[in-house]
Amino acid sequence: MSISRIDRVNELLQREIASSLYRLQFDPPLDLARVTISQVLCSPDLRQARVFVSVLLTDDPEEGRLVIRQLMKQRKELQRMLADNIVLKYTPHLQFMQDDSQDSAARVLQILDALPPPAAEPPKSDESPET
Repeated sequence: MSISRIDRVNELLQREIASSLYRLQFDPPLDLARVTISQVLCSPDLRQARVFVSVLLTDDPEEGRLVIRQLMKQRKELQRMLADNIVLKYTPHLQFMQDDSQDSAARVLQILDALPPPAAEPPKSDESPET
């Protein structure tokens, strides 16, 4: 099975963005231990990239939006770091988006836990009925 070039670029951008976050100065400081770059989707022409960010262990949806706003403020510096560390034809324009997939997964697990257990099936006997 071959992996396409764009998939490899997406993974490379994801790793590089995640490691570059620790070199940026945020005001107010972010708790980067709770911030995860969950996925990067780069356009085939490498000019645009959507960066999906999830903020773990938060009940406040405003906190996720605050993280996205702070990342957008640092976008140009982050793109400069990417251009310095990765050789691509174009450095993609980053667009940060909040990733709610972990919230959806947690909701599905909560629903599954609330379901009643399946009824036990009667044991099957090895004997065949007499005719």
